[in-house]
Amino acid sequence: VVLGILGDQKEKVGALDVQLSPADLRELKNLCERVEVVQLPRLRKLINLGVGVVHREPLQVAYFRSPAFRDKIGMLLSEGRFDAIHATLIRVLPYVWGVRTPPVAVDLIDSLTLNLADRRSQVRGPKRIGYELEYRRVRRYERAVVRRFPALVVSSEADRRVLGGRHIAVIPNGVDTESFVYHGPEGRSNSTVVFTGNMGYHPNEEAVVWFATEVWPLLRKARPELCFQVVGTNPTERVRALGVDGSGIQVLGRVPDVTEYLSRAGVAVCPMRSGSGIQNKVLEAMSAGTPVVATAIANRGVQGTHGRELLVADNPAQFAASVTQLLDNREMAGRMSEAARAFVEENYRWDSHARLLEQVYRRMQPAGRGAKGVGQR
Repeated sequence: VVLGILGDQKEKVGALDVQLSPADLRELKNLCERVEVVQLPRLRKLINLGVGVVHREPLQVAYFRSPAFRDKIGMLLSEGRFDAIHATLIRVLPYVWGVRTPPVAVDLIDSLTLNLADRRSQVRGPKRIGYELEYRRVRRYERAVVRRFPALVVSSEADRRVLGGRHIAVIPNGVDTESFVYHGPEGRSNSTVVFTGNMGYHPNEEAVVWFATEVWPLLRKARPELCFQVVGTNPTERVRALGVDGSGIQVLGRVPDVTEYLSRAGVAVCPMRSGSGIQNKVLEAMSAGTPVVATAIANRGVQGTHGRELLVADNPAQFAASVTQLLDNREMAGRMSEAARAFVEENYRWDSHARLLEQVYRRMQPAGRGAKGVGQR
């Protein structure tokens, strides 16, 4: 039996600072034996930010301080029925830093040090100072995490290299290939380009704005009929402003089924300018058979081969040319989509990755003690 603890993620147990809809909560309860949700009041957030500015810990950690969350975890641990704790993201680590029993597995997902290294290089002025300060704090904190916790998990080899711990397990993100069903070239629109992702996540916002301002005008000049669909929850004002009349850009927000848009689009783009870990949006498009054009940053964790599973381009002219190439050459697009689907099935199936995580849990158990229940609901 595993106690999962995380902050600001909808798909896990113990969510902190998340507005869960009734549908989300029902889905969680189907996956977990028990779900406890603790909200972070607005006043507490403001206090945390004020205190965090003058302290040495990252704002990513300070922002999520919550006495109520701490007490809830203490209450759950007092029941004494867990084989392991699975703590996701550095923001929840203050709650388990001193816990010795049950053993703690820390799932960083990706390295914030790597993420912020990309972002700080792309900002100027006062923002650069803020990013630099947070980068140094996060780097110091993540190094302490590597020293403190023997059971660590990240999603890509690039993140493990940055963190530097040999004991860190790499367990990639995965795709539910039964949900993201493969669709070949038939029925796809050669005039539709799609981006999918949580638009409240800054690197996604940054990617869409860059594509819309730097790449999209080049594409529309040559092909005025093109439509760019931005699919994903929580689009910011900056993103919504892109969808003006005559722009060819549709900001759709949250949709019932992302796969419907992936299965109809001629090309999926992932023009990330920053970020770390594995871009699930790339894997999902590959699984659905949608040809992908991505930046090197977006492909850093995926490790697809340029020209075989996807096309990699970094400057606006190259990116526009790659999108055009896939829209014009449907034979090439078909070969690439088949290779991408096979790549996902071989490397990114959830079932095989779940077994790797169970191995991490079992290694954490004290010598001579079985791990009965570990990996079970």
